[in-house]
Amino acid sequence: MPHKLLIGIGLLLLGSALTGLSVAEEIRIQPSEDWEWDVDGIERLLPRWETPEEREAYEGTALPRRRNDPPPLQPIRNVAEFDPMTGVLIRYPLGLPYDLLREMNEDVILSVVVSSSSYNTARNNFQSQGIDPAEVDWIVAANNSIWTRDYGPWFVFDGAGDIAIINHTYNRPWRPDDNDIPLECGAHWGIPVYSHDLWHTGGNYMTDGCGISFSTDLVWDENDHMGEQEIFALMQDYYGLSTYNVVPDISNTGIHHIDTWAKLLDEETVIMKEVSSNHGDYPELEQNATLISSLISSTGRNYEVVRVFCQPIPNGGVASYTNCLILNDKVLVPTFDDADDDEAALQAYRDAMPGYEVLGFSHSGWLTDDALHCRAKGVADREMLYVRHFPIVEWSTYGPIPIRALIDDRSEAGLKTDSLLVHWRAYPDGSPPPSFNATVLAPDEDPDWYVAAIPAQPSGTVVDYYVHAADWSGRREGMPRTEPDAHYSFVVDWPTGVADLPAREGAKLHPARPNPFFPATTFSFELEHADRVLLEVLDLQGRRIRTLVDGTVGAGRHEITWSGRDEAGREVSAGTYFYRLRAAGITYTRKAVLTK
Repeated sequence: MPHKLLIGIGLLLLGSALTGLSVAEEIRIQPSEDWEWDVDGIERLLPRWETPEEREAYEGTALPRRRNDPPPLQPIRNVAEFDPMTGVLIRYPLGLPYDLLREMNEDVILSVVVSSSSYNTARNNFQSQGIDPAEVDWIVAANNSIWTRDYGPWFVFDGAGDIAIINHTYNRPWRPDDNDIPLECGAHWGIPVYSHDLWHTGGNYMTDGCGISFSTDLVWDENDHMGEQEIFALMQDYYGLSTYNVVPDISNTGIHHIDTWAKLLDEETVIMKEVSSNHGDYPELEQNATLISSLISSTGRNYEVVRVFCQPIPNGGVASYTNCLILNDKVLVPTFDDADDDEAALQAYRDAMPGYEVLGFSHSGWLTDDALHCRAKGVADREMLYVRHFPIVEWSTYGPIPIRALIDDRSEAGLKTDSLLVHWRAYPDGSPPPSFNATVLAPDEDPDWYVAAIPAQPSGTVVDYYVHAADWSGRREGMPRTEPDAHYSFVVDWPTGVADLPAREGAKLHPARPNPFFPATTFSFELEHADRVLLEVLDLQGRRIRTLVDGTVGAGRHEITWSGRDEAGREVSAGTYFYRLRAAGITYTRKAVLTK
């Protein structure tokens, strides 16, 4: 399949069970001199790319694909990297330095894939490095390489709220032991595994946890047995995607994984590699930065693209600062023994991710196409307290400011209702901020959704706020994720002395409530006299999505609910829409943001 750019409604999930591949047991690969040694000097590590010996061993051998298991119960939510994690999956012998492992072990459990022949050595070396082997989650299983990001499990929550593992067919089929690691993890952790036959790799996949994911067009090229729409459908069935952004890779060489040059930091922020203008990848990187910033995130706003400059490194290529790992409230970044550039890269993350602890780790094995992210994979908290809220960035109407959040305690321990809070403060622009107030979030009509309102504020007021939740399992989460160290901020800006759009010629259009919204919102309008009314929903290009009212309507106030569907009854994608009222000879237009 040729390289193509296709950005559209896509669909994501995984699952599959491998048959055979016993040929691999007979492979004997002689390492090249430039291969990396593990940190304990036990073995030369297989590289990320396939070796000539591996290719030769499988020459003429049909590579079987997994069968497709029935997908999990819908609807599905794919876990994002910045969701709560209880562990991190790595492999022994190690491709990561021990100081990094000790840092990870402060907050989460080290889940270590290790062969039975290396198990005792691993325990002894961990003990000597100050890591208690009794506290490590040892997954004793045959394996081939260190790339747990690429072959490891992908986590989803199914329609019943239970965690599951999606098992793709690893795009290194000549490494069958790696290909089976998600099955080993599922059996070890007692988590169901759903396998599928799509060739994929974790380094070429990132998701926002709200139905939108990214890959490079490598996913097209490696799956010529499937059409693009088939791939979309599979992603929807197994991963719960509504949008799959497949973008062109930045280079004709390398492994073509998106994590070598871009990373989602949250639902609407992407950090991207920046190189000097004379670098061969410069044009493609800049084109992709423009492209991604033009796409609509799940918050309904365009992605914010922030850049981190990646300087040349001695072993070829440029620094791979984007190949970092987000692990709860920490960002673990590869560094390259260049004090000025390393510090600038760490500062770029601190600026983009306030409240996170950003830490750099140097290692001789870091490469342009491979660093920290490729060698580690977060293990999702199966009992996570999940909080979702799309921040307000502007407020142009006089009246209470609604705050709406999804709060789901997967532990089923129950929410601490007096700890479901919106913390807020309001002050004139340019004045010192006061202390935060707290308002309790109350249950909304939709399950697991909660609402509160910040009181109406004068125009020119700065409003800061954050959402906080706690459950009886002891978990505490919020939005922003690093609250209270981080908070959202916006300025109230509405015409002085005007409490709503003015009533002209006998008609008035009110703000949508709620807004942003999911799954539905209500538009309301008032007529002084009975009149012909046209109420429509338009997209950003002005195209009509849905006609809600078209006919004569009586005097008084009227409310119309829109459930985010078009004329054919299909769900529309997340984004910004306009609702337009034509009545009394006047046209009024307001904005509504659909989130998913």
